[in-house]
Amino acid sequence: MVVEPQGKVPDNSQWRSAFVSDGDTPLVHAASMVELPDGTLRAFWFAGSREGAADVAIHSSVFDPQSGSWSNEEPVITREQIGQGWGRHVRKLGNVVPALDEDGRMRLFVVAVSFGGWAASRLVVMESFDQGKNWRFDQALVTTPFLNISTLVKTAPIRYSDGTIGLPVYHEMIGKFGEILRLDKDSQILGKARIGHGRKAIQPLVLVDSPTHAVAFLRNEHEPNNGFLYQSESHDGGWQWEALEYSSLENPSAALSGLAMDEGHWLVAANCNRLERDDLCIRETRDGGSSWQERWTFHDRERWRGEEMTEQQFSALIEPELNSDVLPDEEEQLLDRARHNKCDGRLGCEFQYDYPYMIRSRNGDLHMVYTWNKTAIRHVWLKADSASKNIGKEQNNDA
Repeated sequence: MVVEPQGKVPDNSQWRSAFVSDGDTPLVHAASMVELPDGTLRAFWFAGSREGAADVAIHSSVFDPQSGSWSNEEPVITREQIGQGWGRHVRKLGNVVPALDEDGRMRLFVVAVSFGGWAASRLVVMESFDQGKNWRFDQALVTTPFLNISTLVKTAPIRYSDGTIGLPVYHEMIGKFGEILRLDKDSQILGKARIGHGRKAIQPLVLVDSPTHAVAFLRNEHEPNNGFLYQSESHDGGWQWEALEYSSLENPSAALSGLAMDEGHWLVAANCNRLERDDLCIRETRDGGSSWQERWTFHDRERWRGEEMTEQQFSALIEPELNSDVLPDEEEQLLDRARHNKCDGRLGCEFQYDYPYMIRSRNGDLHMVYTWNKTAIRHVWLKADSASKNIGKEQNNDA
């Protein structure tokens, strides 16, 4: 096999990139972020020795766009902290989604499990009054009458004109389906709407492009998966949704993110093939999904898919993706942990770039964080002067 290292961002040098996490833990995953009032960004993700381990905690870091750098990562929420506030044992933590309220309070919706696997998840709400530095337990959401389990989050909330938020959630107990929970400022559930009526669709991404219209894209969990995302639309502000149908977007049943830039003008970040999580791109439509194009490609490892790859070859391919600000000892640690996470002595190595989370800051910059080979959280950033040349008008989030 010929090893030809790939550049950091092969098709668009206007994007900047950096690592958010410091390599403090063997595994990181499922990053999210929010813009703070001063224009900085705060990212969150779960980190530990492995997914679901007892040592998994919620870590965080802050990005300063003036210096273009991230602060040192810090654990900000532990399962013991949630368990103490909740009054029950917490076995493991998972995905987190932040929301910053107009009064400056930040809420963090956290997937917590007391028993069993992810299908037994509950959503708890943590709150912070110092922009994410310190947290206290607020409450657990009561989302279903059946044991109040199997509710998870992944994608960004939407905001309604009355100040309430819509939190996209999904369920994995018996059937797999997506919903939107409408929450007031006290995180009380005012109502919920099921997205479509299928039982094999999770992690809904909801894009609002007018006061009444929204589109949702969901991971396809059918086995075998046919390799396309599900899609549904709402024409009444998100209360009722059309039946699920297959979109034209290829996807290997992996997480996605996106933005509504204008009516019918959407960006969707995801793995862009039917089989593996070894690529990552942002696709764009300007005609409401009738046609799509790959606007930016950040990773594409299709040519090595299925190849027998040694750890040395794997390292040679991913090393150019490390940033110049990664110190030599940190670089070797990242490579070593990537080999540990993504190489198997019998099956060889494989690439993984997944779980994107994308936002647009108030000045128009595009930001995306994602999991890099299960080892680090990576950030890519397109400044507004470059973004405006490519994507045009501001996002409309008001439903």
